[in-house]
Amino acid sequence: MIRRTLLLAGLLALPLALSAADKLNIKLGLWEITSVTQMTGTPQLAPELLAKMTPQQRAQMEAAFKAEASKGPHKEVSKECVTQKDIDHPFNSSERKDCSQSTVSTTRTTQEVRLVCTGQSKGTGTFRVTAPNSQTMTGELNIKSGDDANAMVMKAQLKGRWLSPDCGDEGDEEDSDDSEDSDNE
Repeated sequence: MIRRTLLLAGLLALPLALSAADKLNIKLGLWEITSVTQMTGTPQLAPELLAKMTPQQRAQMEAAFKAEASKGPHKEVSKECVTQKDIDHPFNSSERKDCSQSTVSTTRTTQEVRLVCTGQSKGTGTFRVTAPNSQTMTGELNIKSGDDANAMVMKAQLKGRWLSPDCGDEGDEEDSDDSEDSDNE
């Protein structure tokens, strides 16, 4: 669930367009996104949740995250409906009021956005997308949550292709395929 939330934040950052002069040239509509994601560490949990967990529950949670990370890169293919709202507010899926985003740079073919979260769950992230034309893109997402030795780090490589201006019902469908090796891409 945490991986999906973070990945969705990155996917929604795909078509950022923040000003009329410097706007990433990406079409709105249905996109097929292939992502290869690698995670390490454990996510930060709210203190009130940690207080309710026994030492055994904490150990089980940490072991589960380590086991997931040891599987290697995770490949996922999904269909995403990219709307103007997604463009205007790419990181809103996190629903965190203590996070802010800023544009590092934007051209018609490249954009980089930075995310900073403060408060109990500190974190930073960057998303860089390159769109050689309006119907294809590649991207790189890097997110770090926490500042201790067990900080969760997620890195994702993305490839996207525009499918249609009409999302229909397909925007909610998702296929996934676990992959041990991302070098086969």
